[in-house]
Amino acid sequence: MILCALPAIALLVACERQFPTTPGVISATDYYPIIQTANAWTVPAAPANGAVITLELIFNSYSPIRTINLLQVTNRTTSGVVTRDTVVSTAFMYQVAYSTLKGGDTLLMSYTVRPVPRPAGTTVSQQLIGEIINQNGLLKRRATGTFTPPAM
Repeated sequence: MILCALPAIALLVACERQFPTTPGVISATDYYPIIQTANAWTVPAAPANGAVITLELIFNSYSPIRTINLLQVTNRTTSGVVTRDTVVSTAFMYQVAYSTLKGGDTLLMSYTVRPVPRPAGTTVSQQLIGEIINQNGLLKRRATGTFTPPAM
């Protein structure tokens, strides 16, 4: 029995796990940015034309940030068919704004509500999405609930 166990032990000792990087060393390109969700991201259900919606984005990133976008998503429903249009409402260049109280960089993003054309029989809803893109191309998003923009 001992003679059978010796070759098995020798094989196990000879096997060494190969790591893609040195163990204990973390590459900055392996991480997505982190968006904190402790703060509320609420929008009125039917904001007035010209109303300003301010959203506070709190985030952390191990690699440099390329850009931060505020996306406006418009959903149009006609006869049960939904079409979606996504545009960059505002693009922000990264500036250091670390808050020790909040434990991350903070950015106040403002969006001004605009009327949306609404053909007969079409319902329209919108959503705002904060997007952080690292230099390595990895991204994270945080979205508000949907709201009904004013009609044109």
